[in-house]
Amino acid sequence: MARLFSKLKAIDFFKKIPSDLTEATLTGAWLSIVAAVLMMFLFVAELTAFLSTSTSSQLVVDRSPQNELLKLNFNISFPALSCEFATVDVSDSLGTKRMNLTKTVRKVPITLDLERHGAAVEDTAHKMGPKYDEEGRFDEEPDIDITVPLSHANFEATLGRYPIVVINFYAPWCHWCQRLEPTWEASTKEVHDKYPEWDGRIRFAKVDCTAEVDLCRQHFIQGFPSIRVFRKGHDDIYIGGMHEHEAYMGDRTKEALVAFADSLVPSAGQPHRKLAGLSAAPKTPGCNLAGFVMVKKVPGTVHFVARSEGHSFDHTWMNMTHMIHSFHVGTRPSPRKYQQLKRLHPAGLTADWADKLHDQMFVSEHTQSTHEHYLQVVLTTIAPRHSRHTGNYDAYEYTAHSHSYQSDSIPSARFTYDLSPIQILVQETGKPWYQFLTTSCAIIGGVFTVAGILDALLYQSFKVVKKMNLGKQG
Repeated sequence: MARLFSKLKAIDFFKKIPSDLTEATLTGAWLSIVAAVLMMFLFVAELTAFLSTSTSSQLVVDRSPQNELLKLNFNISFPALSCEFATVDVSDSLGTKRMNLTKTVRKVPITLDLERHGAAVEDTAHKMGPKYDEEGRFDEEPDIDITVPLSHANFEATLGRYPIVVINFYAPWCHWCQRLEPTWEASTKEVHDKYPEWDGRIRFAKVDCTAEVDLCRQHFIQGFPSIRVFRKGHDDIYIGGMHEHEAYMGDRTKEALVAFADSLVPSAGQPHRKLAGLSAAPKTPGCNLAGFVMVKKVPGTVHFVARSEGHSFDHTWMNMTHMIHSFHVGTRPSPRKYQQLKRLHPAGLTADWADKLHDQMFVSEHTQSTHEHYLQVVLTTIAPRHSRHTGNYDAYEYTAHSHSYQSDSIPSARFTYDLSPIQILVQETGKPWYQFLTTSCAIIGGVFTVAGILDALLYQSFKVVKKMNLGKQG
């Protein structure tokens, strides 16, 4: 056994020198201190590098799952577009067209100063167009015409003379107004026959908005025909403590209009009573639209426009001035994800990093102005170091180019989006533990070896110099 151990000693890499054969020097002591400090500094620097992470960015083809939908979020105020007619449409390059989205869109009436004025408006005017009499014709004698359009000269006097006045605001060029005209005249005749002048409880009247432009704008008429109910000189009603306009939204048939008139007569002076066909038109001229739409990841357009199945619009009256409070793509990150994005994003995050149109106002300086916003959307995916547990973070950014132009079609606000096929992938990486261990050993061994060689050189140099001095003295 002793012989075996003695043979093992022969392969010892670290043979020892007896202590009585070693010599300590002051130069070696200083070199040892410097080497120890240098080793400690390099070790701490390597440990810091090991604990920290680095990021690498690369451009790859978009790896989003097939048929994945994209969420477009918006909050936009139109001070001159009534909630009664405001709609949100979506179309894309695949031919998909979705008109008047309501499930994820909320409409709130606002004033010209963009201040909220009332509760959210239920979109009932666009759900189903009004019914008409067949071909819109009646067998009444065509020479009977007891209705004369009101003007600004006799409008207020008419409202003051009758407790209830139902007024049809129309435009002669409007297809829907032309279709309603014979029905309205027949209904007017029957109502006036049933409630003659001496009765004085109700009157049907009409206003030509092409002749009385200021009068129609004064009552916030944007679509034709608009049938308003005036009680004791005004059409104001209160819903939830808010002012609205009292309007008729029922079927446009003689039977429905006459039945509506019958229901109004007993309720003179009682505007809160629920009547068939009675609805509330926003009192304020503007509308705030907020919500989101889900779209396919192909080029498309979100379209804000005035539309109604039973109304026509004078394009020269439409003003699509709007304030974009926010328009962002995708889901807003949680505070934790936002901090990760802020730390790892290759360009850093600015205040408007995901919402370039935030709080921007676009004014229609000319009539029939359409506003176009072109958005180029890019997906940045952040892959943190521990993404297996937390998952990747997707951040959508866009560049925006906006302009307005005059068009023969109805003015609108269009947000055209185009997604880049290239995705920016940012990966967070760190040093493996074995690399840290290898580097640490190299630091310690390298500094120790270099210091030892330098100490040996200095020791031999001093020894030679000492011998030379002794030789000169001898």
